Amino acid sequence: MDIVDQAMGIQFEEDIVMEILARLPVRYLFQFTCVSKLWKASISDPYFKKKHLNHAKNDRSSQKLLISPKCRFKDHICSFYSSSLSSLQVVVDEQTLYWPSNHKPVGSTIYCCCDGLVLLATIDGLGRHLLLWNPSTRESIELPHPESPFNDCVCGIGYDSTSDDYKIVAINLDACIDQDVSVEILALKSGSWRKICKYPIGIHRVSGGAMDCGMDSLAFVHGAFHWVGLSRCSTIISLNISSEVYGEIPLIEQMCNTYNAKFIDQGVLVLGGMLCFYYTYYRFSRYVPFKLWVMKDYGVKESWTELHTIQGYDLFFSARPLYMFADGEVLLRCRHFQYFGSVYRTSKGPFEVPPQCPTFMKGLVYTESLISPKSLI
Repeated sequence: MDIVDQAMGIQFEEDIVMEILARLPVRYLFQFTCVSKLWKASISDPYFKKKHLNHAKNDRSSQKLLISPKCRFKDHICSFYSSSLSSLQVVVDEQTLYWPSNHKPVGSTIYCCCDGLVLLATIDGLGRHLLLWNPSTRESIELPHPESPFNDCVCGIGYDSTSDDYKIVAINLDACIDQDVSVEILALKSGSWRKICKYPIGIHRVSGGAMDCGMDSLAFVHGAFHWVGLSRCSTIISLNISSEVYGEIPLIEQMCNTYNAKFIDQGVLVLGGMLCFYYTYYRFSRYVPFKLWVMKDYGVKESWTELHTIQGYDLFFSARPLYMFADGEVLLRCRHFQYFGSVYRTSKGPFEVPPQCPTFMKGLVYTESLISPKSLI
């Protein structure tokens, strides 16, 4: 009986230790893998990684702003900058992407992220290389190319709980203006792209590709990818990640008031786990303020609520919401009109970013995680 009690006590202590470790930042967990073989095995266990991820999703200190500056063309090095969003003080950590192959990049494009995994493309003399990268663990893998050209596409990444697999969806914008949407999907476990049924409504895109803040990612929430459909009154199109069935989420009348509007800039995204819709446009020789709406009850049309109305010429045709703070304030990435790049702001004013990268191009918010891209294929 004493032996049983002793064994149960040891197991109880180990469970408490693992519960504490699951709440720690990734950088500390890497250090703790050197404590013992048991700790290393426990931290490397897939169950622990998922447990750690679930805690990190609800921990604001685990949310990081990843900024992509211009590459240094001379030595083919592209560094990214990561800063905390949990406080007003910007703490900067330089993240270097280690290339999984021998190509020498001269540029990169960030698309989207899910569970700490960032989908991006690097550019070299041979073309574009599609990568899946975890900035926290600094692991990356090169992904196969879809059948359609990847130069001008909108894409998204999400986790399919039904198949326990991550999936990437790509829509080629050149092929779907005023046409059916042609969609390709990559399940990482399968390792190959395949085309799925087309959707008979085109995808809305902003005419003005030179503006670096254009729509280049699909919103993933409630097990589905979302984008803005092309119609007289915009509709949000959804694609279920498991069943691959399309659906539509209608907007309320106040969100469709774009009669006689020109240069409509609109899109969907996810903030605070909720589906959001934003827009601004030009009508009657004036710019309409940037508006952000949130769907508080997913799928319920009447639950659309206006979250923010923000004035500012710099928001027209360029603003992209990235993150919602605890007080409801929203971080926006906007185009810088003095040079080809981006600036960050909230409704209250500028948001300070690392001074080391004055010509940064793109940015997104990711969750620190232990998920290894190499374990997904």
